[in-house]
Amino acid sequence: TLLDGDLPEQENVLHRVLQLPVVSGTCERFQKTYNSTKEAHPLVASVCHAYEKGVQGASNLAAWSMEPVVRRLSTQFTAANELACRGLDHLEEKIPALQYPPEKIASELKGTISTRLRSARNSISVPIASTSDKVL
Repeated sequence: TLLDGDLPEQENVLHRVLQLPVVSGTCERFQKTYNSTKEAHPLVASVCHAYEKGVQGASNLAAWSMEPVVRRLSTQFTAANELACRGLDHLEEKIPALQYPPEKIASELKGTISTRLRSARNSISVPIASTSDKVL
């Protein structure tokens, strides 16, 4: 999109982070769990509703009160955002798992942990078994 007719809109690091499959998938899973918990438990739902209203009011007040500061420091925020975007580029290059959905990361992590545990168990049990055989 274009702002002021000729300048491309600046990339936003927060939007980029939220679009990473690992982040967006985790947020979706959390939201589903949160909503299903509220549906299943009316008391929890009423507490959550009150909390949500409070957070909404507080964030509106914070946005309104910070607006002059944000306007005044917009150049610094722009520079920080550009630096953060470059850092995110570097992270995405070095850590390809950021592009994986959470389910894939979990299954790969489970496999890695299982392999390590089997290896540790074997490194302990095999010497003990061979020693006990010799003793017997």
